[in-house]
Amino acid sequence: MTADLLQGKVLTGYHREDTFIATRKYMGGRPVFHLDMCIAQLTAGVDAPPVGVAQEDNRIVKENRGRLFRDYVNSNKEWASPSLLLWCPIGILDFETLPQINDLVRDPSVVLGILSVPRNSRQSIKILDGQHRILGFHLWMDQLNKELQTSKLNLSEAMKAGQPKVIELAKDKVAKAEENMERSIKESIGIDILICSSAKEARQIFADIANNAQGMVKALAIGFDQSKLVNRVTSIVASDFPHPLLDGKVDFNKDRIAGDSEMLISAKTLADSIRALTVGITGRISRVQELGNLDEDVTQRTKKYLDCLQKAFADDFAKTPQDFRKTSLLSSGTMFRVLAGVWFELTSSTNAQGKSIKPRMSVEDAIKFFKQLAPHMQIPIKPGNKWLTTGVFPSPAAGAVVTAPGSRNQELKKLTLEITNWALAPNQFPFKKDLEKHNNAN
Repeated sequence: MTADLLQGKVLTGYHREDTFIATRKYMGGRPVFHLDMCIAQLTAGVDAPPVGVAQEDNRIVKENRGRLFRDYVNSNKEWASPSLLLWCPIGILDFETLPQINDLVRDPSVVLGILSVPRNSRQSIKILDGQHRILGFHLWMDQLNKELQTSKLNLSEAMKAGQPKVIELAKDKVAKAEENMERSIKESIGIDILICSSAKEARQIFADIANNAQGMVKALAIGFDQSKLVNRVTSIVASDFPHPLLDGKVDFNKDRIAGDSEMLISAKTLADSIRALTVGITGRISRVQELGNLDEDVTQRTKKYLDCLQKAFADDFAKTPQDFRKTSLLSSGTMFRVLAGVWFELTSSTNAQGKSIKPRMSVEDAIKFFKQLAPHMQIPIKPGNKWLTTGVFPSPAAGAVVTAPGSRNQELKKLTLEITNWALAPNQFPFKKDLEKHNNAN
């Protein structure tokens, strides 16, 4: 009876090592072993990096970045990630080649074999690149296990109570939790283990990777990453169904527009402005808002704002992009974003949390106010200019060329509030005398 039970079984729990199909190659003269692991296996074999603790061979890990990656994997079944890079001292791992396969391949640069990892030496394998992803996977596995445990406990309680509808609902939640847990077994990630002689060598490799990697500018990331509400709307009004003001004039390759560029605005500035139109000048899009099917609403808000700019500042936008940057305060990405924040404060029918509110001003009246600003957008800002009364512009004293306000959060908030108050309390409009002169002249 006992023999029948054990037939075909392998008692892996007593093994002193784990073995994997792997390839060996050389990079920079160092051996590198590549293997693939499912996520459940990865988290069982590779410890989560300590959070907020300085490490001998790597940077400090931030828990928030790990949580962001956890949420990305959990909510996106089409997630993707490059291989993780680990390092290990010499003499820890054992690799046995498979000549019967390598003879068929006949490529000495890549050798297939069996990689053995002693279980009592797992902690000798350290993370070289991918700390936050590994932390994210650990957080994800914790979440999956808690969801599965909670759903099964709830089912047990429902069955004890004998309530058929509650039991069915609890069974559905268990099935969903088991389905999510199955993802951690079916889905894998590549792992490269690089053999190093010391932690010092590992630090140098990490520095080399960071120094030689070209980071993606935010404008390009906005165009590529369509998982975020603001990025999707940016693509809609800039390229998919371009607004006339922006058609062919949004740069998705640079965060700042300058010089002889034919572009009017960067995708980064446009995205920042769309965020301000949705949740205010320094607001953040919540997870609820991200998942709330708000694309059409935010697109329409953005179009109305762009329509306003096109009407109110027609003379500025009639200039070539080069002349526009030389002569108009609107060419400042900060100012473009601030005016979006003002538009939100004046015309939005929802607050930063998405709750309904009464707009403080009609769209038509807001456009009239923006038209009042139009004659006062000349740059550079010179001494005595009323914009300086806001306290957020650098001083033009001693010949300094001032073409934009400060861009720190407190400066953005202060300038947005100041301009909003000008609209709501016309007697506080600092350009009032200049406006009267302008109107009399016309």
